[in-house]
Amino acid sequence: MRVKSETRREAMLEIALDLFREVGFDAASMSQIAARVGGSKGTLYNYFSSKEELLLEAMLASAEKYAQELRILLQQSDDFSTQLHNFVASLLKLINSPETTQILRVAISVGGTTDIGKRFYEMANYKPWMDVADVLQREISRRNLPLADPDQMAMHLRDLCHTDLIRNLLGAGHEMNDEETQSKAAYIVSVFLRAYGITQ
Repeated sequence: MRVKSETRREAMLEIALDLFREVGFDAASMSQIAARVGGSKGTLYNYFSSKEELLLEAMLASAEKYAQELRILLQQSDDFSTQLHNFVASLLKLINSPETTQILRVAISVGGTTDIGKRFYEMANYKPWMDVADVLQREISRRNLPLADPDQMAMHLRDLCHTDLIRNLLGAGHEMNDEETQSKAAYIVSVFLRAYGITQ
């Protein structure tokens, strides 16, 4: 029964996230989400106390799914620069996707009246980059990177990866193709490593 309930909850989160992307937070109603799920609004409220909680949980579930995929990429090669390139390329693909842009716009739209945007940033942004910091610390210990603060290094890498976010949110960007993604990932990794005295 518990597994069934968790499966139903996950379905609710996915369906809700799709609707929030399509019509925005204000236009989406719990009744619409319940109809798509195939249950009653009361059932939905048994899982989530409010539409705000549902939005936050839906965004966090989606972020964690992608974070798990990115973590795997940091372990898939013995070569650090290859690990870094694969991680950055996948992150760029995610950041530049229409789905990411849509849901970030939803989070921003409620940021002035709720703490959803702040909580999402703190909860979804912290753990993945701490995982990156752990990998950087490992490479520092192996003397593949110079002695430096791995948390700060991770933030530098994050900022390099996030350069297109504002442009995308304002509708001035475009979804990069694979060649563009790989090229930009190579550039970011090169800039990052050279900043810490590593030449490839």
